[in-house]
Amino acid sequence: MQGVGEWFSRNLRKIIISSFVIPILLVAFVSISHVTTFYELSNPLSWAIYLSVAIEIAALGALAGISANMGKFIYVPFGIVTLIQFIGNVFFSFTFIDETSQYFLSWVDLTSAIFEPMGIEATDIASHKRILSLFSGGLLPLISLTFAHMLVRFSEENKVENPKQELTQEQLEELSRQAGKIEKEIYETTKPYTPTEEDLDRLQKELEKFNQVQESEDDVVVNDEVVDNEKPIKRLVYTQRNADDNKS
Repeated sequence: MQGVGEWFSRNLRKIIISSFVIPILLVAFVSISHVTTFYELSNPLSWAIYLSVAIEIAALGALAGISANMGKFIYVPFGIVTLIQFIGNVFFSFTFIDETSQYFLSWVDLTSAIFEPMGIEATDIASHKRILSLFSGGLLPLISLTFAHMLVRFSEENKVENPKQELTQEQLEELSRQAGKIEKEIYETTKPYTPTEEDLDRLQKELEKFNQVQESEDDVVVNDEVVDNEKPIKRLVYTQRNADDNKS
């Protein structure tokens, strides 16, 4: 029993998807047959088959467009193909019902108590056939489209809730190598700088030159002058040291 439980837990997503897909495929196959009978009223059999298959694919495509939020216009083809499916399934069911079969007579006996208050007598065979056709055929496209919509939503939610995927051993090794390269680059770009003896000597020479320039630099005198009757401005006047004065 434990092995069965583990198998179900590992394959739970596949089981759920299969439970959506199987009804869609079975109902689609039956719906194609029903719609073929409807199109055969006005087309050859081969054309009726092509059209019924196209209608079924168009219905699923329109539903996918609605799930993908492709706009309000997508509801127009969706409504058209759904209406065709509904009419085709109801028409086939109505033509297939045998009024003299025991199953149909049992259906009339069962539902007479429900429909007689609505004005439908037990002897009104045509009305009972219409109602039975609506139940048996009209609900098929709704079932197919509903399960298709649930499949699309389940797939989208599963992608959001489970973004992680199992990695193979090769993928893990590749990720490890990439992480090592990135770590090495970060270390090389952020490690402390250690100056060499040559760098220290060059720095000492630059400092000595700077001190010599400071000693021989001119004095700075600030004078106030008026230029063209404007506000006083500061003018820097440089006076060079007299070498002879320094000697004296």
